[in-house]
Amino acid sequence: MSVVAPVDRVLARIARGDDVAAASSAEGLVCRRDVSVDAHYDGKPVCTVTLPWIVDGHALLQADETVAASVAEQRLASLTAALAMPVRVLRRPLAA
Repeated sequence: MSVVAPVDRVLARIARGDDVAAASSAEGLVCRRDVSVDAHYDGKPVCTVTLPWIVDGHALLQADETVAASVAEQRLASLTAALAMPVRVLRRPLAA
């Protein structure tokens, strides 16, 4: 039997149409919106990034469907490497 992490359950709720705050609350997780954090390169802060959501210490990002998939994946990989926290990506638009 596999155990599903609370953040994974939040992502599943979002995929079913819940908004991020409601999905996080339903799972008892702390959710913060529009949080500014430092992005790092070579262990040093290089710029400030505003993350749309942080759920239980995980940055929650929306996939960019306006650019080629390979470009979007490279951008996400670069941002993931620059943040000092786990990153989760929403592959479909958030509920309004």
